Amino acid sequence: MTGDFENHSEQDRDLVLRFENSLKSNLDLYFGEEELEDIVRFYLDNQKFKKAFKASQIALEKFPFSQELKLLKAQALIFLDDVEEGVEILENLNNISPNNEDIVLALANAYPLVGNIREAIELLEGYLPVAEDKAEVHYLLGNVYRADGQKEKAIQAYKDCVTLRLNHEDALFQLAMITEEEGSFDEILRFYQDFIDQDPYNPGSWYNLGVVYNRLGKFEEAIAAYEYAILIDDSFASAYFNMGNALMNTNQYELALEAYQNTINCEGSNSENCCYLGAAYEKLNQIEMAFKYFKKSAKLDPEYDDAWFGMGMCMLKKKKYFEAIHYFKKAIQISDENANYWVGLAEAEYNLGNLQASSEAYEEAINLEPGILETYINLSIIYFDQNRFEEAEDVIKEGIEELPAEAELYYRLVVYLLKTGKYKEAFSILENALTLGFEKHVILFELMPELEHQKAIYKIINQYRTDFTK
Repeated sequence: MTGDFENHSEQDRDLVLRFENSLKSNLDLYFGEEELEDIVRFYLDNQKFKKAFKASQIALEKFPFSQELKLLKAQALIFLDDVEEGVEILENLNNISPNNEDIVLALANAYPLVGNIREAIELLEGYLPVAEDKAEVHYLLGNVYRADGQKEKAIQAYKDCVTLRLNHEDALFQLAMITEEEGSFDEILRFYQDFIDQDPYNPGSWYNLGVVYNRLGKFEEAIAAYEYAILIDDSFASAYFNMGNALMNTNQYELALEAYQNTINCEGSNSENCCYLGAAYEKLNQIEMAFKYFKKSAKLDPEYDDAWFGMGMCMLKKKKYFEAIHYFKKAIQISDENANYWVGLAEAEYNLGNLQASSEAYEEAINLEPGILETYINLSIIYFDQNRFEEAEDVIKEGIEELPAEAELYYRLVVYLLKTGKYKEAFSILENALTLGFEKHVILFELMPELEHQKAIYKIINQYRTDFTK
């Protein structure tokens, strides 16, 4: 697999569809215990936690003594923030069936959410000697040690995990994060270098080194490590895929395209690798090919929201705004907490003249993810074009709180303040803007051409022009 997302089989999808149709039609169709477990897992895997909880309730009415269904119900409750009830179910299950690995791991994951970090540590430390999946127990121990402030123990636990399972990407990620926080980069590199020294022809060791470099933003080093992994094993799909991601991050889109295509050649098409291939085509402005692979991704997994978003972006670039809105809304229907989806929708609505819908979408994006520059600018433009200058002013001030170093926001605020007659505040903000980015002062005249004839504005600008050109 190229990532954490795992596609379910068509058989699973048909099973879930049959279950949902039975609920809609109030038909009491028979579903076996294992089928109901698969249905709940499907919902959990696809982050449909309310549906997972409802399905677990229905399943437990039919099979009230099923430990697996109770475990799945507890997990659904925890994801729905009803953590205490979820923990209570897990504790009861653990008392009935001690040393059940699934229950122990779920309970260890849940305890920190209710502040019981020490209980999680004791549970995992006690269970470790008899654990079947010792790598996963070490990984969870690393998490709870870290939450408890025991960083040295956390590092050792993550190392123990990776030693047992070389490709445990979550442990690799945590080691990379601690490396970044503690400045212990050389120590972690030595740890991975030891694996390479012991077996220089192990592609997994080079792959792990690439993962660490990638997590730390050292993309060129990551690419080199992935290349070594592929040189040893030219069918290493995950190495091709991660190399593609690193190449995208360094704007090497042609090479990224090749890496993603090699991923597909190695493991076949799935929703994820097709979507990433589509993104590479989009970066190369090959919109028809990009749309083709985004569409293929969505066909392979209709719940893969990034694919619908990608199709929306393609339609936006082709200025087919009605179609773009359709695809953006589909992405939002699947996952409504991604700010980028709302930004795309807002832009499409704006281009159709639907200013109210556009402004509402931008507001949603800002609520979800404060700090995206274009959301503040574009929403203020909508208000500005409608002569709603005070609202434009409020939006830009909110943006400045999040992005205090962005000169463009200050220049726009100057114009909006002048429009509402707040000259003294406008001149003060103008000085801040000129200090942050003198070269962007042309924004003033683009927004308000009459300022070119304002001597007071020119006087302030000229004072800073001398400083800027020294």
